[in-house]
Amino acid sequence: MRREIKFELFGKNQTIYFDIMRLAELEKRLGCSIIDTIKKGDAGINFCIAGLSVGMRHHYHKARPEDFVKLMEQYFEDGGTLDDLAIPIIRAIVASGILGKESADKAETLGTTETQDDETEEDEKNG
Repeated sequence: MRREIKFELFGKNQTIYFDIMRLAELEKRLGCSIIDTIKKGDAGINFCIAGLSVGMRHHYHKARPEDFVKLMEQYFEDGGTLDDLAIPIIRAIVASGILGKESADKAETLGTTETQDDETEEDEKNG
C-alpha cells in the first residue's frame, strides 16, 4: 500500500512517498542503506536533495537534483529550515513500512487532527 505524506513546502496539494523501488533508488543515490541513514540521524543536504528527487517524482516528472536545489534555496530564503524539509522525508520513509506496520501507521498519522485528538483522549485518561 502506498502511504503518501503531505508535503506542501513547495506547492499546494503535494505529497511525498516511498515504496520499495523508490527506497532502493534512494539507497543507491546515498551510497548507504536507509536504515543506517535513519539510525545515524544523517538527514543533511544530500539526503534532502536525494529524498525529494526520488520521493516527489510523481509531482516533478522530469526534475533533476539541481531543480530541487533551486526549490530548497527559495524555501530557505523564505524562512524555511533544513529540518522542515527532512522531517517529512523521514516520515515518508517510515510510512513505507520498512520499520514495521506500527511505525508506518504512526508516521502516516503524525501531525493530523486524528492523532492530536487521540493524544488528548490519552492525556485525559492518564489524568
